[in-house]
Amino acid sequence: MKPINRIIVTPFIILIMVFPLITLLFFNLSVDYYLDKNAKTELKGVVKTMESVVKKELPGNLRNTTAANLAAPFANLYRALQTSKLAVNTEMLFYTRNKELLNIRGDKDSFINNQLITRMTEMLPSMQDNKVYTIRIGTDKYFVLSYPLTDAGGPAVVFVSSADKEIALVHFINLILTGIMLLGALLAIWLARRLSVRITRPVSELCRLTRDIGSGEFRVPLRGTGDDILELHRLNQSIGEMSAKLEAYDKSQKAFLQKASHELKTPLMSIQGYAEGVMNGVLPDVKHAAQVIHSESKRLGTLVEELLTLSRIESQTYSKELAPVDLENILKEYIQRLGGLAAKHERKLLLTLSDKPVFVLADDALLSQAVTNIVSNCLRYAKTTVSITLLEEGNSAVIRVADDGEGIPKPDLPHIFERFYKGKGGNFGLGLAIAKSAVEFMGGSIRADNGQAGAVFIITLPKYSG
Repeated sequence: MKPINRIIVTPFIILIMVFPLITLLFFNLSVDYYLDKNAKTELKGVVKTMESVVKKELPGNLRNTTAANLAAPFANLYRALQTSKLAVNTEMLFYTRNKELLNIRGDKDSFINNQLITRMTEMLPSMQDNKVYTIRIGTDKYFVLSYPLTDAGGPAVVFVSSADKEIALVHFINLILTGIMLLGALLAIWLARRLSVRITRPVSELCRLTRDIGSGEFRVPLRGTGDDILELHRLNQSIGEMSAKLEAYDKSQKAFLQKASHELKTPLMSIQGYAEGVMNGVLPDVKHAAQVIHSESKRLGTLVEELLTLSRIESQTYSKELAPVDLENILKEYIQRLGGLAAKHERKLLLTLSDKPVFVLADDALLSQAVTNIVSNCLRYAKTTVSITLLEEGNSAVIRVADDGEGIPKPDLPHIFERFYKGKGGNFGLGLAIAKSAVEFMGGSIRADNGQAGAVFIITLPKYSG
């Protein structure tokens, strides 16, 4: 695994090294092609301009003219070329029919050297007329054009142009470009390292924060950590939100364990006390003690079952899959089961159904527990009647459970679905918490409020269309 700074800096360095070199190579090839083409064009232009001077200065028939006779006209041509400024960097060489070079340049400073003369003399027999040739000697480059004075094989004027100024210009431009590229490379590396530090530093801080959270030390988000980088700022905020939620969950779990321990401890102490009384013979009414032990054992079993159900739902280990359920038929079954409890409390259950079947994806056991817990809670606080109504609202099925009691006290409303929160006359404080977890497990929602007369619980589930 590579650190972030290496992942960021390495591509920068590779790009900075490769791209400028490729750019420099293409630039030199392009400039070299352009300058060569331009120099050849200029050389042809010089030859075309000098053509009239050549015809004027040289005799009409050069076939039988000796080298001595040609020296004077050639010298005039040479002086004409030098004084006309047709080409600042162009020279002329004069060859007789026998390819003898006439030395008429005098003591003029010239780029012509013996090595170049030797190469041109060797190439002259194979040169095509009026065609520009390139001669390279070391790092120097020359352009050569042979202009025949008569027919093929006769005396000729050879025009030579040096590319030393073009080469010097290219070298100078290369030097400037190399300096700019080096400066750009250093600047890019500096920016890449600076950017990597701006990223790695807050990432390291966030790593330390997550380690602290993992060890149970819940911390607030680090101010100033990656605030100038949107993604890091959002990550910092997300970690802060996660930390707050984990802290709240940790506190709720600790409170859950404390309350569960307390709820379990009460029936266990009662069972233990009566059992010891029976064993030691201090309780004269053994039958009554047995009834208390049985009642508390039953209460303890109910509490443990509810705790297990709530734990399975909240830990996502509840294994049953959801299936299409007809709410009309299933609500009728639930009301029949609750008939005995309603009679015990001397209350009535009123069920109002929709005009047509309403299907939802649900788990029968969870839905039964949710509805049963809510209806049982309403029966406990109702004066005479608990009504259960099935409604349709858009793509949702709504089960509305209402009683005609005194309603839910306002201080209790925000906490009514919390675990072990018991209102006046409550049992364990788990029934409504289980109902909420069960409904949410099935993709629905539940809320409680006070109606015109008593409490109102509303269960909303998405309809199943098949």
